Amino acid sequence: MKLAALILAAVSLGSPFGLAEASAIDNTDGLTVEIVVEVEGGFSTVLVRPFSSFDELPPTAMQDRGDGRWGALVKLPSAEDWLVAFEGIRETGETVRSDSAFLTELGVDALVVAGPPTTPLPGRSWDLTTLWLTLAIVGTLSALGFLAWWTFAADPEVEDPDDDLAEGDLTNGRE
Repeated sequence: MKLAALILAAVSLGSPFGLAEASAIDNTDGLTVEIVVEVEGGFSTVLVRPFSSFDELPPTAMQDRGDGRWGALVKLPSAEDWLVAFEGIRETGETVRSDSAFLTELGVDALVVAGPPTTPLPGRSWDLTTLWLTLAIVGTLSALGFLAWWTFAADPEVEDPDDDLAEGDLTNGRE
């Protein structure tokens, strides 16, 4: 479902970064937002860095629009109110980082985002230690099962007293 949200707000992020604006483009699989920021000074690259209290997403390079404004489409994994910061990189390697702002502060409609990002639920972790522990338990139980089968399935040549009776002799030696 395509959502075209109007730019309702703009935030000034401090020098050399000017006004920043954002609008939601699509929220079908996560959230895609268009972010535009005004930048003063001679930066060769400007990055937008989305993050939350528990996760930092990879930065997205912004395109110079030629009028002192830089823009980018940013794909976020969830439709939540992520924080964004901007980083300008000069050709000398010097970097300058802006203040951070929530997407809703930049103009993304609050109905599109479901509040700040929540910590993901802990999933089943199959790290190397857990894998080896699981394999050791399964191997031990398999060995014990095989040992039990081998013990009780063996034919121990024990004589049965009823085997001495001849077939057809139902009197047990009594006449």
